[in-house]
Amino acid sequence: MIGTDPLLFPTLSLETQALVRSLYGALMCLMLAAALPHWRRYFLTERWHGYTKSSGFRDAVQNPAAIAAWLALWLVAIGGLTAGRLVVAAAAFNLASCYYFFNRLRWTSVSRGGGAPGFIALWLAAAVFLLELTTRHAPAVRGLAILALQVDFGAIMLSAGLYKLAAGYRHRHGMELGMVNPEWGYWPSFWKAWPPDHVVFRFFNELAWTTEVVCGAMMLFSPTRMLGGAGIFLSFIFIASQIRLGFLAEMVMVCCLLFIPAGSVVDGWMVPFWQRLDAPISTAGVLLPQPAQAVLLSALWIYIALLPLVRAGMFYNQLRHRSLPSGLQRALDLYANTFGLILWRVFTADVVNFFVRIWEQPASGTRRLISQFHRTGPSRFSQVAECIALTSVFTTLKYYPTNHALFEERLFRYARTIPHAATSELVFEWVKVEPRDDRFDYLPAAEFVIDPGITKVTETVLDPAISVRQVPGVSPVHEGARPGSYAPLKS
Repeated sequence: MIGTDPLLFPTLSLETQALVRSLYGALMCLMLAAALPHWRRYFLTERWHGYTKSSGFRDAVQNPAAIAAWLALWLVAIGGLTAGRLVVAAAAFNLASCYYFFNRLRWTSVSRGGGAPGFIALWLAAAVFLLELTTRHAPAVRGLAILALQVDFGAIMLSAGLYKLAAGYRHRHGMELGMVNPEWGYWPSFWKAWPPDHVVFRFFNELAWTTEVVCGAMMLFSPTRMLGGAGIFLSFIFIASQIRLGFLAEMVMVCCLLFIPAGSVVDGWMVPFWQRLDAPISTAGVLLPQPAQAVLLSALWIYIALLPLVRAGMFYNQLRHRSLPSGLQRALDLYANTFGLILWRVFTADVVNFFVRIWEQPASGTRRLISQFHRTGPSRFSQVAECIALTSVFTTLKYYPTNHALFEERLFRYARTIPHAATSELVFEWVKVEPRDDRFDYLPAAEFVIDPGITKVTETVLDPAISVRQVPGVSPVHEGARPGSYAPLKS
C-alpha cells in the first residue's frame, strides 16, 4: 500500500485531522464575518465600486446578486467543515471559493487576493480538501498527501526565511519597521520610542529569519518534522500579539498541527480539544476508481518533484534579477500562478517602511483624516485586508516605477471606494518610517491629490530627500516585467 513507510511517509491521526478541519472552518467563519461589513469592496468589481478590475466574466460573477448567493453558500460550506457535515463537498466548495478570491484575483484586485491571510487560507483549504478526499475515497494515497502538504508548507517557511535574510533582516530592515508602523503594528507608540539598533530589535530580526529557515528545513525530514512545526507554532503566538494580521497567525498555527505524528505524546494532547469541539472523524467511504487514484498519486509525486525547481526559479528571478529563457519563464509563471506559489515577502522593508494617510480636502476648510488605523474593531482601517489593499496600491510605485499608468489605474479604483463629498479632493499622504539614532520618526514625503471627479492625480513632493519609488538598498526588489511574475523588466 502507498504511503505506509514511516521513514518516508508521515502519519496524522484522524482525531487531529478532524481538529484541524474544525478549527480551520471556525477561523474561516470569523474571517468572512469580519469581511461581511465591507463585502462590496472586497468581493465586487469596480463596476459596483469594488476592488476587482472589471471584465465580462468578473462582472458576471462578482455582481451584488451573484456574490450575495455565493457568500451564503460559502458560509454554509465552512459551517459544514466546522460541524463535520458533507465534508468533502464542503471542502471542495470552500477550496474553489478560496482559489478564486485569494489566487485568481491576486493580480486583478486591489486587495491582492487578501495578501498573506488569503494565501494561508487557500493553502489550508487545499490541505483540508486533500486530507478529507484521500481519507474517505483514496486511503492508499493519504500518506503521500500528508507528505506533499508537509513538504510544501516546509518549503513556504524555508523560502520566507531565506527571503528575509536577503531582504535586510540582519541590517536593521526587519520586524522593527512593522512594529512601529501604525498601519501594521498593534503598539507603534510604544516601540517608536526605542532606538532602531536596540538589542531587542536585533534579537527579533535574527529570530524571525532563523526560525523560518531552521524550522522550515526541519519540516522536510522525518525525525524533526514535529519540532519544526512546534517552532513555527510558537513563533506565531508572539507575532499575533504584535502585528495586524487578521486570522493569519491562528491559521498558521493550525497548519502546524499537521506535523503531529499519529500516536505521539503530542497527538494524545490533542484528544481533549477534539472531544471538546465534538468534531466527527472521517471514515472510509466509496473508493475512487483505480485510474482516478493513480492520477491523484502521480499528480502528488509530480508536484513534490517540481516544487524545488519552481522555488529555485522564483528565487533566481528575484535575487539575480534575471529571467529564465522565455519558454521556461512562461512555464514557470504559469505553473506558479496556477498553484498559487509565491515568495512569502510579508514584513520586508519595501512593504512596511512607509504608510499612507488618507485625507478628505474640501474646497474650503480643513482636511479630515479618513484613515484611522484602529487596533481592533469593525472599522474599515482596522481590517488587515484594507491595509493590504492600501499598501499594495503604493508598492506599485516601487515594483513598477516606470509604469505610472498601472499605479494611477489602481489608485483610482481604490479612491472610488472612499465615501467623500462630491466637491472634495482626496489626498493620499505617503509617510516614511525613518530610523533615527534613538527613535523612529514619521516623515511625510509626498502627496497624491485626486480631483473630485477621480479622473486626475497630482503628485507633490514634500521631502526631496525621500523617493516614494526607491527600494531600500538591502532589498532584492526590482522592477517587474508584469504582475504575476518575479522576472525583471530587463534582465
